[in-house]
Parts: sequence; structure tokens; C-alpha cells
Amino acid sequence: MPNKIAHPLNLLLSPWLSLPNTISMPVAGMTLDSRKVKNNYLFVALQGGTVDGRLFIENAIQGGACVVLAETKDKQQHGMIESNNETPIIHFYDLTKVLSKLAYQFYFPDADCHKVIGVTGTNGKTTIATLLANCLTLLNQKSAQMGTIGNGLFGELVSSLNTTLDPLSVFACLNDYQWQGTKYTMMEVSSHGLVQERVSAVPFHSAIFTNLTRDHLDYHGTMQAYGDAKKKLFEDFPLKHRIINLDDKTGATWVDEYPDAITFSTHNKRLLSHRYLMTHRVRYLAQGLAFCFESSWGNGEIVAPFYGDFNVSNLAAVITQLLADEFTIHAVQQVMPLLSTVAGRMEQYHFEPQNSTFVVDYAHTPDALEKALLALKKHSHRGRLICVFGCGGDRDKGKRTEMAKVAEAFADKVVLVDDNPRTESAEQIMSDILVGFTQPDRVECIHDRKQAIEQLLATSQEDDLILVAGKGHEDYQIIGDKRIDYSDRVLLASLQLLHKKKTDL
Repeated sequence: MPNKIAHPLNLLLSPWLSLPNTISMPVAGMTLDSRKVKNNYLFVALQGGTVDGRLFIENAIQGGACVVLAETKDKQQHGMIESNNETPIIHFYDLTKVLSKLAYQFYFPDADCHKVIGVTGTNGKTTIATLLANCLTLLNQKSAQMGTIGNGLFGELVSSLNTTLDPLSVFACLNDYQWQGTKYTMMEVSSHGLVQERVSAVPFHSAIFTNLTRDHLDYHGTMQAYGDAKKKLFEDFPLKHRIINLDDKTGATWVDEYPDAITFSTHNKRLLSHRYLMTHRVRYLAQGLAFCFESSWGNGEIVAPFYGDFNVSNLAAVITQLLADEFTIHAVQQVMPLLSTVAGRMEQYHFEPQNSTFVVDYAHTPDALEKALLALKKHSHRGRLICVFGCGGDRDKGKRTEMAKVAEAFADKVVLVDDNPRTESAEQIMSDILVGFTQPDRVECIHDRKQAIEQLLATSQEDDLILVAGKGHEDYQIIGDKRIDYSDRVLLASLQLLHKKKTDL
């Protein structure tokens, strides 16, 4: 059942505060957003990095809040109580650090949470989480997922701005999924979410590490700090399975620290002291991939409708998790060909009669862009490989020249477009990227993504492969402080339909 029972406030806060008997009202819900307050809700007012929730206490009380927890950075103020229109405002020291535990206690007071699998790393989180949810659903294990492309039961996702939700939303969702009979939730766990304690009380059943490449240095500062943030998922939780990519340099060092680690690899020989899965004999098919694997659980052969070596690695992670949870090799082999493509991850849009194909992918780091381009090279040996990409504003500027070098090295033609300029000048971002090319005069610059795609379609040649990178599943662009509706996928699907109608005439 979803959490409908009101919790006495004094019991809810008892691990951290001893409240007077006069403050023991029932709490029917919790929220960080004053606009979502309902009668008898507890409003949590955090001192956020951009917005101070305490500024909205009055609004929350008017909306029906029965009590307010107001974060304080002064330890001496912890537990102090004041009143606003007879509504108690309780000052709580470093509330951010305990909010996850508070949410777990509220949403799961009497029942254990179902199995939550955390997936972390720079690239591959969404694909692995989605494919796991897909597999488990096909294996009659009702599953949900939380992450970049949305939150909800598999196939019923609701979009979200953040990869990892705030602590209250995390447990509200898990509670909702459990009420609906979910057996597993796949959760993408970002470095920000780990450092900011958004998931610190989640009882993770398993953790999967994909890889570590340059990203988010605007926030973490150094690769070491970025790696340490990801590592918290393996250090701070009582996991049943620690599943680590042995092919990644960082992952290989972590394996030595965990005697119970389970490794997956596309080329490394197994470590005898660990359970393992290793793929080999990869075949690149017109409609996907085929490969063999050997593992601690036995050997098998997989056929799946995906492209690129990085998807061999993603599938290896998925298979490893399934085998670790005692699903049979036969069952795994049966469901792999039935998997659906992942939104904005190497999605193909084919156009006749020139036989050109646009591929939409979320690649927005140098490593992801290189892997996407190399993957497309292996699946096609005829027409040109064209790379369309840009870089986001107000983010790590150091990767702009690195992405330029990758595009120039592996693509036959490069077109620069806008990504999410945010508050930066789109012209300056493009200039920063151009610095990374040895022959910038050969790079075409078209700020408008729609214009660039339409132009490439009109001028495409036989068997061209056009990678449209960076946006993937996203259905918006952020320009200045405005969020504008735009989707590479929607545009290409509409062009595909229009093109088909013209061809049929």
C-alpha cells in the first residue's frame, strides 16, 4: 500500500530531536516545494545553493503545512522552535545530511524496500538501467527505473530535470512503485546525488560501475574528486553485489579493494579471485550485435538489436547483474533479442532512396563521442560518417577542444551546432570548440540544430551515416534562461514521415 497513514511528528523526528508533547501532530506528507504543500504536510525548508527554501515558509503555511523543518547551519539552533500563525517552525541543524533517512523512515516505516540497483559512472548509466528494467520485465519481474530519461514503471516514464531526484522524491517514488508490485527499481546515481546525500539512506541491493571519463569538473574540480564521489556508492552502502567494469582504468583499481567484487569485461581475462563475465567473438550485424561470453555461471551466446562495442559492455553489465541474481543463462539468452532500443541512445532514422541514416545519441563527453563514432564505423564501411555536435554552456569548458579532436579524428565531416548554451554566448562556445580542430576552416557551423539536420538530409549522399550527438532523449534546449521545446528525435521522426509520404506518391 502507498504511504497513506499519518505519522506522529514526535515519532518521525525521534532519532534526531526530542520534541515536547505539545508538538505531536500527525504528518500526512512531506515536500520541499511550497507549491505542493497540502493540509497536514511537513514543509522542509533547505538552504539550497541557488534557492533558500526558508523564503517560502509563509507560502507553505498558507498552503496547509502543519509544521516546518527549517535548516540551520548553526549547531546551537538545532531543535529551537518558533511559531508562525500557530504553526511550529523547528530549526534543524544540517538537515540536508539526514533528509534521506527521514524520508526512508516516513515512506517505509514498517516494510522493507524492494530491490534497488544503483548504476553509476560517466557513460552508459541510462542504457544499462533501461535494459535491465526491460529484461526483468520480460522475465516477469515488474520493474521501475529512475534517471536521466525519466522515472516510473518500465515503459511509463515521466520526464525529470535531474538524473537523481531529491531525497523526498526518491522515497516517494520507491514507495509508489512498491505499492504497484514492483520487484526491482533501477536507479541512475549521479556523482552530484551521492555528494549531496540525496540517496544516502537508499538500501541498495546492488551497484554497477560503468566507467569514469571527463565530465562535471565544473562541479567536482578534479577527476580524483569526481571518482571519489562515484565510489561512495560502493563504499557507503551494505551491497549484496558490487559489479565493476574491469576494462575501465578506475574500475580496475577499485576491484582490488573489494574481495566480493563481480567484474565484467569485453577483453580482460578474469581475475581468479572474483566472480566474472567476459565477452568475446563479437560480430557486427546489420541489425545489431552478436557475441559469446564465459562467466562464473557458465557460457552463452547473445544476439541483441544494438550497435557498438560500448553496447557490448553495457549488455555485459546487464547480463552480469541478472546472473548474479540467479536468473538462468537460458532465460537471459531468450530475452536479449526482444529488448527495445533506448530513447536517444544510438537511435536510427533511415531515409530512402539515398539510403542515408541519422543516428541520435546522447554522447556529450569526449569519450562517449569517440565510442559512438567508432561504433558507427564498424557497422558501416561505405558512405561518409558525419558528426553533428555542440557543447553545453556554463559547464566544463575543458572538454570542448577534446570533443573537437575526437570528431576530427573519426568523422569524415563535422557540423557544429548549439547544444544548451544556457547563459553563455553560443558564438563563444562554438569558437572554443573550433580551437580544438587542426583544420577549423573545414568545419561547418550552423547554430540552429533543425536547420543543420534539414540541410544534411537535403545534401546527404548514398549510405551516409550522420551522428547527431549531445541531446539524445532531451526534448528541450536551454538558451539564456529560457527552456525551449526542441527534440532531435521528434524532428527526425517527422522528417522521416514526411519523406515516406513523398516517396509513396
